[in-house]
Amino acid sequence: MPKNKARGTQDRATSRYSIRAVERSLRLLSLLSDGKRRTLTELSEAIGLSSSTTFRILATLESNRYVERDGQSGHYRLGLACLELAQAYQMGSDIRQAALPELEKLRDETKETVHLAILDDMEVVYIEKLSGLCAVQVMSSRVGGRLPAYCTGLGKVLLAYTDPHLVRAHFERTGLFPYTSATIRHVDDLMAHLEEVRRQGYALDRGEHEAEVRCIAAPVFDEMGKVVAAISIAGPAGRMEPLTSRTDLIERTLRAARAISNRLGHRESKQEKGNAS
Repeated sequence: MPKNKARGTQDRATSRYSIRAVERSLRLLSLLSDGKRRTLTELSEAIGLSSSTTFRILATLESNRYVERDGQSGHYRLGLACLELAQAYQMGSDIRQAALPELEKLRDETKETVHLAILDDMEVVYIEKLSGLCAVQVMSSRVGGRLPAYCTGLGKVLLAYTDPHLVRAHFERTGLFPYTSATIRHVDDLMAHLEEVRRQGYALDRGEHEAEVRCIAAPVFDEMGKVVAAISIAGPAGRMEPLTSRTDLIERTLRAARAISNRLGHRESKQEKGNAS
């Protein structure tokens, strides 16, 4: 399974402006961002530093509330300062502010879980999630969490509007890990699929990352016509299937995405209007 934490830190470390202590601190925070608690030994081994050096960095982060240490188990986790930063990011996000009313409306209309996400380093980053109103919830997604873009509805929408040469080069280098039997496994198949997604204006996820989850996703455009985010409606297979026949959910998702895009100053092109019809 490909690792997706502390991405790009080696590349950034080569910069002459890089500060080694800051890089190490960010790597530790990135490791803890998956929500798993870790011991000093686990953290030091993960970033390749001695326990004494790692302890000093963690002590500094702890004194500034960026990490917390359990006094009994000795495990470290993210601290309250990280939550404050996350909340500040959300409050300052124009995309989230524009999207939230439409996401709430979409959730209330469909009773299913809705997401808002952006693309970073060919991964999906969730910046909002409103849980569905039905009792059964099967998704592991969370605000701030990351997932591979090639096997999620949100990610496939975002990749479809990204330079295909960059997309191909990235996944030829990293490969496509088969999370489920439905995951796209070959780069040529992925590229062909992304062309279809762009042509139809939305993407479907038929259990490609989580076998029992189904998803419909659509792009969000800014005033310059650039795709800056994607939204999705997701739920268990038992309620969502067959996806291709759920024209009501597809249209609701597209409508919400258009409304958010309009809030960001976007005006639909002829192609987009054709996809919507």
